[in-house]
Amino acid sequence: MKPITVRAADADSIARIWGELRRVDRLKGGETVTLDVSALSGTTAAFEAFFIALDRRAAARAARIEAVDPNNLLSPIRARYDFAAYDGAAPARRRHRPFLVAVGQGVCGWFASSRENCVFLGETLVTALSMLFHPRRFRFRDAALAFERAGFDGLPITTLIGFLLGLILAFESAASLRMFGVEVYVADLIAIGLFRELGPLVTAIILAGRSGSAFAAEIGTMKVDEELDALTTFGLPPVRFLVMPRVVAATLAMPVLTIFAELAGLVGGSIVLQMMNVPTVVYWSHVASKSSIFIIALGLGKSALFGLLVGLIGCSAGMRTRNTADGVGVAATTAVVGGIIAIAVADGLLAVVCYLLGV
Repeated sequence: MKPITVRAADADSIARIWGELRRVDRLKGGETVTLDVSALSGTTAAFEAFFIALDRRAAARAARIEAVDPNNLLSPIRARYDFAAYDGAAPARRRHRPFLVAVGQGVCGWFASSRENCVFLGETLVTALSMLFHPRRFRFRDAALAFERAGFDGLPITTLIGFLLGLILAFESAASLRMFGVEVYVADLIAIGLFRELGPLVTAIILAGRSGSAFAAEIGTMKVDEELDALTTFGLPPVRFLVMPRVVAATLAMPVLTIFAELAGLVGGSIVLQMMNVPTVVYWSHVASKSSIFIIALGLGKSALFGLLVGLIGCSAGMRTRNTADGVGVAATTAVVGGIIAIAVADGLLAVVCYLLGV
C-alpha cells in the first residue's frame, strides 16, 4: 500500500489527506500501512485527531501502522491518549430494535417515570404539610415573583384569548339560534360555557404553555448547571426552595387569569349581540341570571386544580431533566404535553363527577 505522507499539520492540510483513511478500510489482517511524518516539526489537534482515526481503522482491520517518525512526534500522542479505548472493531451500524424489545423498553421506561413522579409527588406533599406547621419556611418572595410571572405577565394573552373565545362562541351559536329567533339565549350559552368549562380549560392550557414550560426550563437549567446539587450539599431541599413557591404561585394565579378571561369573553359576546340588535341590558341580565355563585365557584375551583397540576408537572419535568444537550428542551416539552394531558383528564373526570352528582 502506498504510504500516507503528512507534509503539514494545519487543519487545511489534514482535511485534504483525510480521505486517505478510506484506503485503510480496504486492508486485510496482517497488512501494514506506512505513515510518513518526517516532514513535520510539530503536531496540532487536527493531526492528532487524524492519527487517532487512522489507528482506530487499522485496529479494526487487524492491520499494523509503520511510522516514519524521525522527530519522535507520535510517541507523545500515544502517551497522551488511551489508544486502547479506540482500538477494536469498528462501530456497527445502528439497527432497528425488534418490536417486542421496543415495547418492553417503553413499558419499563413508563414505569420508571411513574415511580419518579410518585416520589416527587410524595416529597412535595410532605414538604407542603410541614410548611403548614412551619409557615416561616415558605419563601414568600419567590412565590410572589413566580405569581407575577405566571399571573400578571400572562394577563394580556389570556385576556385576548378569552375575548376571542367569547366572539367565536357568540358568532357560532348565534348562527343557529337566529333561525329560531332566540339569539338572546346566546348570552346564557356564553355564560355557562365560560364559567363552567371553557374559561378554566383554555386558561389552563395557556398557563401550561407559558408557565409550565418556564418552570421546567428554569429548574432544568439549574440541574444541568449543578445548582440543585449545590443546594442539596448545603442542606437546602430543592423541593422547598424551588418547587413549592412555583406550585403555590401557579395554583393562585389560575383563578385570577380565569376571571379576566371570562370577563373578556363576556365582553366579546356582548359586542356580537349588539351587532344583532340585542339590547346590552338584556344580554347582561341573561348573563346574571345564569351566573350563579355555585357555577362561578365551580369554575374557579377547577381552575385552581388545573393550576396545581400545571405547577406540579412543570416542576417535576424540571427536576428530572437529563444532563444532555437537549435535556432542557425535552423537559420543557414534557411539561407542556404532560400538563395539557393532565388538564384534559382532570376536566373529563370532573365532568363525569358533576354529571353523577346532578350538578
